[in-house]
Amino acid sequence: MFKFFRFLCSIVTISGIILLTSCSKEEKKVLVFSSLTEEQKRLPEHALSSMTIAEGLNLQLFASEPMVHNPTNMAIDAKGRVWVCEGSNYRSFANPDISYENEGDRILILEDTDNDGVADTSKVFYQGQDVNAALGIAVLGNKIFVSASPNVLLFTDANGDDIPDSKDILFSGIEGVDHDHGVHTFVFGPDGRLYFNFGNNGKQLLDKNGGVINDIHGNEIKADGAHFREGMAFRMEMDGSNVEVLGHNFRNPYELSVDSYGGIWQSDNDDDGNRGTRINYLMEYGNYGFKDLLTGQNWRERRTGWEEEIPKRHWHLNDPGTVPNLLQTGSGSPCGIVVYEDDLLPEKYRGQLIHAEPGHNVVRSYIIDQQGAGYTASIENLVKSEDDWFRPDDVTVAPDGSLFISDWYDGGVGGHKAEDIEMGRIYRLSTSDTYNFEPLDYTTGEGAAEGLLSDNMDLFYSSWKQLHAMGDEAEPYLKRLIKKGGIAKARALWLGAENDTKTDFYLKMALQDDDEKIRMLGIRMARYLASDSLENYLEKVVNDPSSQVRREAAIGLRYLGTPKAAELWATLAQQHTPGDRWSLEALGIGSDIHPDLYFAAWKKKAGQQWADDVGKEIVWRTRASATVPMLAELIISRDLSEKTLASYFRAFDFKKHPKKNETLLALLQVEHPLVTKIKAYAIGQLDVDFVQASPKNLRTVKRILPEIAGAPEWLFIVKKLGLKDQNKEIFEMMVEGSDENLRKEATSLLFDLEGGTLVTNFLKSDASEADKMEILNVMSGVSHKEAITLLKNLLAEDAMSHALTRRLVEAMGNSWGGQKELYSLLEEGKLPEAHKTTAILKLMTSWNSTIKENALKFLDGTLTEDINIETLVARKGDAVHGKALYATYCSSCHVGGNGVGTDFGPGLSDIGNKLSKQFLYSNIIYPSAGISFGYEGYTVKTKDGSTYTGYILSRTEDEITLKMMGDIQKDIELSNVESMVAMEKSLMTEGLHKVMSEDDLVDLVTYLETLKIEEEIVALR
Repeated sequence: MFKFFRFLCSIVTISGIILLTSCSKEEKKVLVFSSLTEEQKRLPEHALSSMTIAEGLNLQLFASEPMVHNPTNMAIDAKGRVWVCEGSNYRSFANPDISYENEGDRILILEDTDNDGVADTSKVFYQGQDVNAALGIAVLGNKIFVSASPNVLLFTDANGDDIPDSKDILFSGIEGVDHDHGVHTFVFGPDGRLYFNFGNNGKQLLDKNGGVINDIHGNEIKADGAHFREGMAFRMEMDGSNVEVLGHNFRNPYELSVDSYGGIWQSDNDDDGNRGTRINYLMEYGNYGFKDLLTGQNWRERRTGWEEEIPKRHWHLNDPGTVPNLLQTGSGSPCGIVVYEDDLLPEKYRGQLIHAEPGHNVVRSYIIDQQGAGYTASIENLVKSEDDWFRPDDVTVAPDGSLFISDWYDGGVGGHKAEDIEMGRIYRLSTSDTYNFEPLDYTTGEGAAEGLLSDNMDLFYSSWKQLHAMGDEAEPYLKRLIKKGGIAKARALWLGAENDTKTDFYLKMALQDDDEKIRMLGIRMARYLASDSLENYLEKVVNDPSSQVRREAAIGLRYLGTPKAAELWATLAQQHTPGDRWSLEALGIGSDIHPDLYFAAWKKKAGQQWADDVGKEIVWRTRASATVPMLAELIISRDLSEKTLASYFRAFDFKKHPKKNETLLALLQVEHPLVTKIKAYAIGQLDVDFVQASPKNLRTVKRILPEIAGAPEWLFIVKKLGLKDQNKEIFEMMVEGSDENLRKEATSLLFDLEGGTLVTNFLKSDASEADKMEILNVMSGVSHKEAITLLKNLLAEDAMSHALTRRLVEAMGNSWGGQKELYSLLEEGKLPEAHKTTAILKLMTSWNSTIKENALKFLDGTLTEDINIETLVARKGDAVHGKALYATYCSSCHVGGNGVGTDFGPGLSDIGNKLSKQFLYSNIIYPSAGISFGYEGYTVKTKDGSTYTGYILSRTEDEITLKMMGDIQKDIELSNVESMVAMEKSLMTEGLHKVMSEDDLVDLVTYLETLKIEEEIVALR
């Protein structure tokens, strides 16, 4: 079927349809993609007509179905052949309505034998269940690394016949089996080591026998909070030894890329729907803030001084010890990334990041600029498609410098559901119509020197390996490359320093170079190759004029812990530029292992002038014990903004001092323009044991409480201490509070502290209907037995208006106990007819299969189950009416456009970008087929007889936080948990389409299609 692709840039007519096989921006689009039917849009011969391509570039369809299905990741070998991991078996257990190949997924080798830019041969390198939905492949000589959780597999093709001669397990025990938050691809770096990462479902790294792996510093590689949290980035030797954790606390970094100077870059996905996807420059050993570093709590958990904007709050950016983001890109589903350092694409893209963003159907370039000790970036689109099934998930460079793009091609983006397992595309982006290049003989010094400049990983690796093996004989070639400057010089310096007899020579050359990038490279080389004398090398650059070089020097001091290292750190700290968060975090990373030693050296240098603008930031960030009283001194100064004050109190969480509680208590007595805020923050920071251990301390706290009533810290300390004598004030916060989240927290706490009578009396009073509606709104999802009994009794009395009674039913339906009572009322025929539909909609979300499956029998006039999605997709609906339907059926669990709705399920503000129309219908009709990661439901039964359902926001050593319907959070001590069972089905309503007319369903999906956030970029400067 691919024969007609042979005429590049030509126009062919097939059955009256005009198509393009290759096109550039300058060429007129003969075919209007938007005019096609949905079925026509899916055809590969129409793919290019949907594309907008950056000026000066040419896009070709290299391969498509049936040659390739669902590509997840690519590698291109030195011959220019494309190796592809397929993912037709992605989440197969959750997609039973789709047929799968029992033999397992394939690793393909695609080749263009006649150099016309189109693959004409395909062979299967390997097929098996153990590579189902593999998320990474790296081809390095005769070694093929395949990332397929729970294992990293290493295939060897010893004789080059494209048939594996052996298959070994390099790593095992990685959780995230059949899951896109597991282990991702491997990258060969210019230092001769391998780099890779895994998402926050990876959890741990074990050896091939299941044994524990410790990193090179002796820390067990496990995301349990002892040393690391959530997703991680790694570096290791080629044989898998000397594993190093380069960064942690990511959500799901799909893959990373390493530039010629040793800089590491990757993207990371947010919790779905929170417009916080990001691009990271990896400052090594950094914390990247997905979960609370100290407690492991979710970013939604209230903390002192958090950011008002959710995309920033999401990454704990207000916390000392969180590395800033290079760029926040709003909504999306970030995937494959590469630093393009070849010379085929236009100059503006060279040395820049190129990234696949399937959530917005686009391949982008991030144009990086230095900013102080860090970076900022702008965006240039390379390829943008009108086709909402275009899902680019990887970008890879070929030996000729062209860029290959793999396209998962589906109605959705991962999300644990596949709409299709047959389709998939590979594109080639270049400046040439032909895929033709002269293969290099990298077995010679001359060929290897040329191949060392290639961005193709296999060619670069093979050339690097050859020159490395040549030892002193490689010197003439390396010297020639060094004279070229730029990436040629950087790559040659790495190799030269690997020669034991030349290490010092090349290190000094790099550290004395005029180019700051080369000097940064020199520091990285010294850390790797001359760790025993690292101090001496770092001493040469601690006064470097470049803040970027000083950043790398600070990180290099992290594990030294000697008096001399402390002096070097103090010298670097004195040169910190206030407001440069990158510089500050580099200093923090450098001092975190030996904070007291390093900080003391700085304090000695700073003397009595320590509280200047530099010193304030050093005190805030550094973990040294001595910073606790100094931080208190900064707090009582009078030139503080409220935001700075909050950040100072948040810093106390990260510091240890034997007198920290006494220091906080003393702050309650200060005279200050912000005295009320100081008292609120200080009282919220006190340890419960410290307060309860002394009647005097408890009296002091209670004396302060009226002064700060209504503040988040007031509620926090009342909750921590279990103060029942504050119920009246809690109720006032529930009724009159301006912060919706605080009101819900107050409501839950009020019933925990046996204050429900206040609510009953209010709802029976002559208060306005609007005020009573507000109370029922904040009660939604409260699962306390007393709250459910209160609502049931009110329902039985039937004394409230229709609108209030409906909201009461919804509030009951948002908790397990309430659902049980509603179902009993239905069975007994005691539920008012006018509220049956409302009750049934809620009961259809129940974890209890009996309730969930039988709820519909109490409702007449439901739709047939035989719904043809293709027929629905072809229909056009009324988005205005759909918006009203959204309020009825969706807003009680999801936040949509303009922030409307309840924050329980995944956000829908960008759902129109992330899911095609077909996928929207599919997710409504079959919600359990594609549960978003992090939204898997659990049923938790406690020893006191209570039952809670929801998803786990966070888990610490002592407790879990459960997010329940109605945007209610419940902290449950693990010691009180009797059982915790994962739900097999989605928390989302099953069978929603059965209680709607077909016209309503079409209108609802039409509205959901409009929920799109255009490329919204937030640069954090």
